[in-house]
This record gives sequence, structure tokens and C-alpha cells, in this order.
Amino acid sequence: MYSTLLKNSNFLKIWIAQVTSQLAANLLNFALIIRVYELAEQTQYANIAVSLLILAFGVPSIIFAVLAGAYVDHWDRKKVLVVTNVVRAILVLIFLFIPNNLLLMYLVVFAVSVFSQFFTPAEGAALPKLVKQSEFLSANSLFLFTLYGSFIVGYSLAGPIISFGGFDAVYWVTSLAFVVAAVLCGRLPEMRATKHDKKSIGQINTEVFSTIHKNFKEIITNPRLVFPIINLTIGQAMLGVVAVLAPAIAILIFNQGLASVSFKLIVPAAMGMVVGAVLVGQVFKNTSKTKLINIGIFVASAMLIGLSLVPALDGLRYFGVLVAMIAATLGVANGLVGVSAQTLLQLNSTDEARGKIFGTLNMLMNIAAIIPVLLAGVSADLVSPLSVLTGSGVLIGIYGLFQYRVFTQLQLKST
Repeated sequence: MYSTLLKNSNFLKIWIAQVTSQLAANLLNFALIIRVYELAEQTQYANIAVSLLILAFGVPSIIFAVLAGAYVDHWDRKKVLVVTNVVRAILVLIFLFIPNNLLLMYLVVFAVSVFSQFFTPAEGAALPKLVKQSEFLSANSLFLFTLYGSFIVGYSLAGPIISFGGFDAVYWVTSLAFVVAAVLCGRLPEMRATKHDKKSIGQINTEVFSTIHKNFKEIITNPRLVFPIINLTIGQAMLGVVAVLAPAIAILIFNQGLASVSFKLIVPAAMGMVVGAVLVGQVFKNTSKTKLINIGIFVASAMLIGLSLVPALDGLRYFGVLVAMIAATLGVANGLVGVSAQTLLQLNSTDEARGKIFGTLNMLMNIAAIIPVLLAGVSADLVSPLSVLTGSGVLIGIYGLFQYRVFTQLQLKST
């Protein structure tokens, strides 16, 4: 099925654009996490500083995501993809002039995220326009595969690039990657939603504000949409917590900085996500997506708790391998949840509403992630990063039990 997709020139363009833009985003994210932690390391608020960085990425979703999704349903998705990549390429270069100013760094990150709110629903809504419905699962699997693959490459390259050329080199590489993504998206066909006529900005604003409450209510009261949205939200919150705690966890487990041990902690987790994406798209493509999501939730819960307990085993001969295996299994669990939930969301939505749905998804994911991310940073500074991991694992496990009882009986399309 992958070979069939790759023969589709339009899919190939948006896929490569996704790879380069996600590579840019992950490279930038990892570099900024390291930079912010370094700038605040000598204070007692280092984890909180990283939390604020994650929040700077997430808060724009709460403010703009649903509106952005509604606008995307009226605009040509091709143009949205091109413009957002170009603007992000320009914004990233501002970091060259504010190397040590945390406040300004947060503001630029906020601005980059604002434009990402338009990119995310445009990309999510564009994919079904470029492939057949029967190819949704394989397309999403390949997208998630390369999403996590770019995570591996971005996070793996950040350390060497920083060591060789400093943080400035990261910003230049990131900007160039966004430019490449913009060029590729510019070669896509027009992708305006089929049931929308061309309208002025004023007309769109009037329609958006008059219907947004109605659409939001319809989305959150539809179990076929709520189920995948909740699970994608949990996955985002989990990634946010791990990202906040990663610098401190690296020191606690390996007594080294995150850039030095990313291949023992971050890279295995990302490789696990790749494996999870492939398992859903190829090995378990005929298995109930609801079942795969439930399995992923319970495995993630166990692995978070396991990661919090692993420092007690320091001294074992294969300690590093054990940590990598736990991180990789956590990644597999996230991949199972992510690909399955994304597929359900696309199958149970219509073309004219996908922008709203993916915009709402992006907003809900970030609303749900804000409290855990902020609490994780504060708790890590006040108590212990490992205690926060334990608590997160327990909470996810409790939700998994609730979800199993409530959602298992739902007759979701293509479950």
C-alpha cells in the first residue's frame, strides 16, 4: 500500500513537505528545550522555564485553533500550507538576534505557534483530498511513521549541530527546511473544500463567529469524534510532560545533559513511535482501532511508572539498554494510540467540516496539555521529576480503565 501511495505525486509532495517541516519543528523544539534549560539551570526554576516554553507553543492553539480550522474550511488549503511555512521560516531567524533573552524567545515561539495553528488543520484536511478513502489508514500510518522518524532525526541531529555550529546553525537549518516545505506545498493542486464558495474575509468572519458554538457543540457531543479526540489529546499531554521533564530526567538517570544522552532516552522513544505507526498501518491494519487505542493507553501507563522506578536499578550491567527499552515501548504505545485515533477521526468526519474538526482537535489537545505541562514543571522543581512520572502513569492508567468501560461498547466506524 505504501508503494501505491508513493506513486501518487501529490501525496508524495505533501508527504515530503511534512517530513521537512516536522524535521524543522523537532530540531527547533529540542534545541530550544536545551537552550532554555541551560539559561535557567542555575536558578531553582529550570523545569518551570521549560514548562513555559512548552506553553508558549501550546497556548496559541487555545486562542486560535478553532478559528483557524474554520477559516481553513473556506480557504485553499494549498495556499495556507505555503504561507504558514514561509512565515515560520522568517520567524525562526529572529532567534539569531535574541540568543539569551528568555522573554523574547517565548514571544517568538508564540508567534511561530500561531501560524502553526493554520498549518495543522490545513494539512489534516488536505490529506483526504489527495488519497482515496481506502488509503486513509496507510496514509496516516506513513504520515505518523515519518512524523516520528523526523522526531528521531531532528532530536538526534540537534546535539551534533549545536556542538558544531552552535544554536545559530540550528536556526538556519530550521528556516531552510520550512522554505523547502513551502516550495513543495506550492506545487500541490488547489484544495478548497468542495461545499464552500469563495468568500471575503468579512463574510468568513461573520459566518465563523455565528456558527462556531454550534459546530463545537456538534463535535464534542458526537462519540465518533470525541473518542479519537480525547485519545489524541492524552497522547499530546503525555508528550508534553515528558518533554518538560526530559532535561531533568537525563541528569537523574544518567548524570549527563539531555543533548549527550538523547540517543539513550529520546531517540529510542521516537523509534518506538515509528514501530507503533508501522504496526497499526501494516501488521494490525484489520484490528479494531478502539482495541489498539486501549492497549496503547495501558502500556503507556506502565512504561511511565517503569521509567520513574528505573533509577533504583542503576548499576545493572545493561542499565542503559533497559532505559532505552522502556522509552522505546512508551513510544510504541504512543504510536498505537496516535495512528488509530487519527484514522478514526478522518473516517468519521466530512470534507467540509474537517478543518473545524482538526482545529478543534488541536485546541483541545493543547488545553488538556497545559495543566499537566505546567503542573509537571512546578512539581518537578518542588518535589521530584520521577514522582511526576509516577503520578502521570497512574492517572493515565485510571483513565484507561474508565475508557475501556465507557467507550468499548461504542459502534465507531471502522473500529
